Amino acid sequence: MFRPTRLAPLAGLLVLGALGAAGATIVRPLTVEMMAERADVVVRGRVVGQEAAWNDDKTRIYTVTRVEIAEAYKGGDKPGAVIAVRQIGGTVDGLTQSVVGNAKLRVGEELVLFLDRDEAKPLHYVIGMAQGKLGVSRDGPEPTVVHDVEGLAFMAPGQRTVADLKAAPKAAAPTLAAFEARLRAALISAPSP
Repeated sequence: MFRPTRLAPLAGLLVLGALGAAGATIVRPLTVEMMAERADVVVRGRVVGQEAAWNDDKTRIYTVTRVEIAEAYKGGDKPGAVIAVRQIGGTVDGLTQSVVGNAKLRVGEELVLFLDRDEAKPLHYVIGMAQGKLGVSRDGPEPTVVHDVEGLAFMAPGQRTVADLKAAPKAAAPTLAAFEARLRAALISAPSP
């Protein structure tokens, strides 16, 4: 369930990101297990459309991305259903607003998303910025999962200064099957809400 209190850490991250080094947003690293526990919805699907628009006050641009679900790992959404994922940023009337480190969702892309669901609106929000989105690549003999966390800098738990920020680690892309096994194990062991 979407909780307004979840927006407070995002606001703090945006401020820290503005102060952070070289165009990166500073975040705490989230594991697959942590995101699986926090997410209301976890799905694999394909981006089928996007629309950017101004908010009512014309002070902020939001993009709503439509994702057709291929597999629902967590949440009540069924395969074939289309869900709406809302993010800050986009391009309207030739003006672009963006948030460094936000998940990049592209039309036609197959992906896995960890999402909060807004119960008051038919909207979802990506958890952990770019951490909550993993692309699915079918270029090799087996599909792999690619984690693009460009624009994020990671602050380890207990770290008090930005002097020792860590760039996103470059890890080998696991197969989709191995990732799904890890995700399913995490969902089984996650505490119930």
